[in-house]
Amino acid sequence: MPLVTLNEVLSEAEDKNIAIGAFNIANYESCKAVFDSAKELKMPVIIQIFRRLVDNEKARDLAGLVRSMAEDMPYPVVLHMDHGNSLFQVEKAIRYGFTSVMIDGSELPLQQNINLTREVVTMAHQAGLSVEAELGHVPAQDKGDSENFFTVPAEAKIFVRETSVDALAIAIGTAHGKYLVKPKLDFERLKTIHSLLNVPLVLHGGSDTPADDIKQAVKMGIRKVNIATDFHQVFIDEVAKQAEAHKNKFSPIDLYMHPVYEGMRKMVLNRLLVLSDKI
Repeated sequence: MPLVTLNEVLSEAEDKNIAIGAFNIANYESCKAVFDSAKELKMPVIIQIFRRLVDNEKARDLAGLVRSMAEDMPYPVVLHMDHGNSLFQVEKAIRYGFTSVMIDGSELPLQQNINLTREVVTMAHQAGLSVEAELGHVPAQDKGDSENFFTVPAEAKIFVRETSVDALAIAIGTAHGKYLVKPKLDFERLKTIHSLLNVPLVLHGGSDTPADDIKQAVKMGIRKVNIATDFHQVFIDEVAKQAEAHKNKFSPIDLYMHPVYEGMRKMVLNRLLVLSDKI
């Protein structure tokens, strides 16, 4: 089926009280692993491409791959630009056929974040795309105390009202990358934010976050969960295994990469089961 917007799948997630998995892909194997897992579970899914690949134009070719694979997919698929930070990147995503974009002004002062997001919303909505933004900031692991970056509920209400954004990523204790210590999610903050807003909420830093915490966050209103670090780590680990196993002998690339794909597929399958509360 044709690609759909973020609004469409998050509306379904709200109706079913689940979250949609958003996986950052970078090649054929990662893309196929996501598609095949979603198809097996009969679930919609979000294919994400990080802004770096938009900058170097790899996203143009990957977008073509995603559109082609989506034609044979009987369930909704979103093509989403992850962590864009400029209008130029949004323009390119529109040209490449993305159906939603994230604009990340979370490190800017509140009013500057509002101004940037408002511009992106106007541009993207005119082209038929959905927009995700971030308020508060989900830091990298090496940034220290994440509480300094938490979303302020009152600011979130202002932000959504002033920007007309379609989905909002909030900071409640997760972080990007592998956790040095177990994260402590601020569920009371999530509850307050959810009570104040009428847009779907997004959780970044889904990798390595305990499954029980993810399930609780979904029950309290999270409708999209981003997963990149764990997904990519499976690829790296499996490639390393294949490199050792095939050392000093010829191996066709497609056969070499199949176990890598299979490892990624199993990982995605597990995460989708958690997000849909099936395990």
